[in-house]
Amino acid sequence: MADKKRVKDIMAHIDEYDKIDLEAPLCDALAILKKNHEKIKACVTGKFHKTLLVTDASKKIIGKLSIYDLIRGLVPEPAKEVEISRSFYSMLSSRALEVSAEVGEMQERFAWLHSTFLDLTKQETRKKVKQVMSPIHPLLVEEDTINKAIYVMFKEKIRQPLVVRDGEIVGVVNIMDIFPELLEMAGDVCVL
Repeated sequence: MADKKRVKDIMAHIDEYDKIDLEAPLCDALAILKKNHEKIKACVTGKFHKTLLVTDASKKIIGKLSIYDLIRGLVPEPAKEVEISRSFYSMLSSRALEVSAEVGEMQERFAWLHSTFLDLTKQETRKKVKQVMSPIHPLLVEEDTINKAIYVMFKEKIRQPLVVRDGEIVGVVNIMDIFPELLEMAGDVCVL
């Protein structure tokens, strides 16, 4: 019965996931994800995921590369810089030349917003996987409850928490693993 299930009963086993080296270019990751996406669209039987596990030289899993990470990786590094604007201080001191320089710098930093998506993709997919991956945080153990998995996902803002057994990563839980359990329980709770 679903209410007795544990994380180990619903998780996807780690071997189901494709792996990629942290030094690989994003284009390699995109090729793997494109292949999986096409299999999912064509309803090919099997387990195909939209997240890759990132490994180091010793093949140890050190991160994840999701579609979200890839899209976030398209934002050029200069646009990600967060700093206190010098223009704020310039305006306070009424130095028009500094304000002008700051405006020019901001225009340059965000020029990519006016390029084509193709140009942006060509430029940013030269990055390495390690530049856009998310670090891993194994937060669940196999014997944890589904309730704990839900709590961890939303409290820690981790979409796919990893599951460990004796310190080794053995699986991944995601919302689509929990959803069938919800549907099964709803059948018992909700009168349809």
